[in-house]
Amino acid sequence: MLTATPMEMIAFERRWYRLGGGPADAIRTEFGLPPAIFFRRLEDFLETDRPDTITPSEASEMLRVCRRRLWLDK
Repeated sequence: MLTATPMEMIAFERRWYRLGGGPADAIRTEFGLPPAIFFRRLEDFLETDRPDTITPSEASEMLRVCRRRLWLDK
């Protein structure tokens, strides 16, 4: 998938955030993106336009995972 919608990215990460985020290989395969770009976009989506289907606490945990993965990628 070369163009992922925010909801597709959120649905993917919803399956993985409790485990520290989606595996890098799965992100590359499913979205055609390097993990750093995936997590930066996901972070932006969650900060600016969080869907009502995600609780604030769930969004907070996903953001924590995004930030950790971005920090680890430095």
